[in-house]
Amino acid sequence: MSLSLAELVRLLPPPPPAAPALPTGIATLDAVLLGGGLPRGRLTEIVGGTGSGKTTLVRALVEETVASHGWVAYIDAQRTLDARDWVHLGDVEGVWMIRPHDATRAAWCADILLRSAAFTLVILDGAPLLTRATAVRLTRLARESNAAFVVLGDRGGAATQLGGAVRLVVERSAASVKVTPPHRRSRTATEPETENTIRTIGVRVEKGGTLRTVEVSCAIAVARRLCAHPEVPDRRGVARGPVGGTRHGKGGRRAASPPVHRPERNAPIVIEPSAQLRTAVERVRALG
Repeated sequence: MSLSLAELVRLLPPPPPAAPALPTGIATLDAVLLGGGLPRGRLTEIVGGTGSGKTTLVRALVEETVASHGWVAYIDAQRTLDARDWVHLGDVEGVWMIRPHDATRAAWCADILLRSAAFTLVILDGAPLLTRATAVRLTRLARESNAAFVVLGDRGGAATQLGGAVRLVVERSAASVKVTPPHRRSRTATEPETENTIRTIGVRVEKGGTLRTVEVSCAIAVARRLCAHPEVPDRRGVARGPVGGTRHGKGGRRAASPPVHRPERNAPIVIEPSAQLRTAVERVRALG
């Protein structure tokens, strides 16, 4: 029995309907992306230099996904995210922040999270360049779990060796405006001055949509990143200073550490009796 190609195609089950794209929370950017957002089951690359606004763009994506009751997993491979930017999502169900001890384990974390099929969005931030085999495996897992997989990378090169279905390049604009909130204009002398910096970041769509640049305005009140050093040195021992009070502070003042008495070599050790012991000895002598 021989079947033609058309008959074999009719026997195959119909493909599942494509899942709707994941909105980014920025209407102008969704308008130029295919499907109106980031595709599910595919790899999306967001690249840009340090301080370009990648985290600001991703935070808008996370907030939009959470508002749609989707679960989000954010893998902070370099452990540099500032918690103050994400504290408003602390009580929201479905937001997971993963900080591996080693950046090379970030891809393994993404593998486990995508296999669980519990997350709508999985973000890999600060991981080393993904090899082609690793990117293919993670993309396949994202397709099976119907999740949007986003990888952040530097502008100098791609985030993966495979290349994503969507590639966004984030660039910071040089112009910025400082705006004082209205409720802080008549502040007292003891209140700190609060200003928000309104700046514009440009998001250029290089792949996966209309090739154009979208300008996004954002207000930044706190830092985006913490110190990238793997271990912050403990300076409490420096504050105490060495024994003997030889550390000099600011202005040449000597630290107020009391001198320590060191006994001479081969000197006899004298143990001073306590007051209770002396009283007991005097009573024994009086009775004897």
